[in-house]
Amino acid sequence: MENKENGGFTVNVNSQGNFIAQTINIAGDVHISGSGAQTPIYTDEQVARAITAICGEGKPLDCKRKWAGVHWYLRWAAGFPMNAHDFCERINALPLPENLPFKCEYNNIRGLSTLSFMNQDPRQMDKVKPSKADEPLFLQCREVAMALEQEMKNVKH
Repeated sequence: MENKENGGFTVNVNSQGNFIAQTINIAGDVHISGSGAQTPIYTDEQVARAITAICGEGKPLDCKRKWAGVHWYLRWAAGFPMNAHDFCERINALPLPENLPFKCEYNNIRGLSTLSFMNQDPRQMDKVKPSKADEPLFLQCREVAMALEQEMKNVKH
């Protein structure tokens, strides 16, 4: 454990396994990282099935820019890249159907991926507070994120 000047500390876990602590009192910033590869929460096939289930006319993911909602959810819930370009590359590597109605494209989500609410965990939707200006886009992304969350639960079983 390393003390930081601002009162926080960093914990580096340099072996595979769990870091277990009974009590941690935090008075500043904390960064926890590990050097080993993490086990994915979802397989690529599960993510692809969930996306496919919500994509198309009359479904939550019914236009290209709504991929921002997928980006928002997957970066928090499944460790997908935060950077919009890297996210689209990751999505395009998934085993998605060739005839998927709306493809993930960087140019369609790059501006949306920097909105302030994207830095808040969509799995805690009741705590997410968009700015007044971002509210219309937030509502679209929320619809997609909530639908994707439900589908991710369905494919997990």
